[in-house]
Amino acid sequence: MIFCGIFDGHGPWGHFVSKQVRNSMPISLLCNWKETLSQTTIAEPDKELQRFAIWKYSFLKTCEAVDLELEHHRKIDSFNSGTTALTIVRQVNGASDSLPHMKKIL
Repeated sequence: MIFCGIFDGHGPWGHFVSKQVRNSMPISLLCNWKETLSQTTIAEPDKELQRFAIWKYSFLKTCEAVDLELEHHRKIDSFNSGTTALTIVRQVNGASDSLPHMKKIL
């Protein structure tokens, strides 16, 4: 699995917010995805749709957790500062589906 993201902070604490999100989002997303996957049975006819729903739920849960983490940080004004994020998750299904050029970037 490959996670790529660009985080652009804005506001007085934007640089700090973007670094915090960059550092905590990947591991939080992985944990939420594994937890959601363990609680779900994927049926063959709707396999792709169910996989998408699992990722969507995991991503929204991760964003909520990271946002809550930032709200509890005493030094950050998370109301007036934030980050714009562009992320992608590439699920690799085996050796034939690998992305060697992406691995160099990470």
